[in-house]
Amino acid sequence: MQAFIEYYKEHIYFLFILAALLVLAVWMVSKAFRSSSARRKANEAVMKKLEEDTALRKDFENLTPEKAQSAPPEKLFKGVALGICRNIEKSADMLAVFNSLNENQKKIYALYFIFEDGGEKLSNFFKINGKPLTVYAKAAVDEIYGGETADVFGKEFLAYDEDDETTSLIPSDIEKNDTLFKSLLGGADIYNPPAEFIIENLKDFV
Repeated sequence: MQAFIEYYKEHIYFLFILAALLVLAVWMVSKAFRSSSARRKANEAVMKKLEEDTALRKDFENLTPEKAQSAPPEKLFKGVALGICRNIEKSADMLAVFNSLNENQKKIYALYFIFEDGGEKLSNFFKINGKPLTVYAKAAVDEIYGGETADVFGKEFLAYDEDDETTSLIPSDIEKNDTLFKSLLGGADIYNPPAEFIIENLKDFV
């Protein structure tokens, strides 16, 4: 032990190196713990959402006029949309199932993904999805919301449309439209229009 102490007295810089390595090791362990905790919380949130979505979908599997009229707008819209999603996702040929849907089912399905993928930034919806989903999303927004909401959506639709050669994708305009679209859909009655659309076209969803 004495020799050990004497050695480090003569090579004091080794102590600084060891201390630095110890601090680094503690920092790395702490960072790994925080990362693991964050992943666990994220996974728990995903599992919770999956469970809630499954329960909601099952609630509206057998849709009746009475259930549609009495259901909260958000639950009606999401429950019906999730049922359509389930039919598509469990199929080996998802495009074929999508094409077999009636026009109003396609609109509600597409509208659901505007909220899912573009809830924070509308541009994310267009970055993730392509035609024919974006086409039906535009038709849904035009018919169900209209007005300024449809106008803002239409601008981003054209900006991300690879077949449109007349509209430029300008990042500052996209950012502005993202913010505006989020504010337009930020009201408490956001789900009322699609819920009313489902009720008015109930025969297409039962």
